Amino acid sequence: MSRREITKSVDLAIRAWGPRVSAAALPFEARWTRRALKFHNPKLSEQFEAQLDRFEAAMLSGSSTEIDTEGARLCRGYAVIAVELQAANIPDDAYMIGRDESGLTIAISTVPGARDRVRELHGDAVIWFSPDEVAALIALDKRAQKIAAVKAVFPGAEMMIDSKEHV
Repeated sequence: MSRREITKSVDLAIRAWGPRVSAAALPFEARWTRRALKFHNPKLSEQFEAQLDRFEAAMLSGSSTEIDTEGARLCRGYAVIAVELQAANIPDDAYMIGRDESGLTIAISTVPGARDRVRELHGDAVIWFSPDEVAALIALDKRAQKIAAVKAVFPGAEMMIDSKEHV
């Protein structure tokens, strides 16, 4: 095989396996973090992290055969860890849900893939925020800035708001 053919073969493998791995990761990443896996099953977590490293190494400098092999193994790995955590009834930790007395429900997460899971469990009215968006909202609102200042001095302080009094 010529150098050009090898390069083309590697390029095709990279283009194929990126989306395949992303799709395989979604059932896991929509519900859990790798931290949840590590807490639940440290040995399986270690094996998964090693496979992730092998896949990343293959994507950076491997042959198309290595990319195919490690990509397929990583996809199987994602399936295994998702089944493991689901079978053990490990609670979702890829997002946080917040509610107030008015019925407003928000989800906060860095994982866009968790949106469908959140809506499945909590309905279509859930409003999605990234942590950066929450920070930006606090920066925009003087009242929220005051609360943030108190929380900076008293870590762990919680707000006690009766929404009926603030209408």
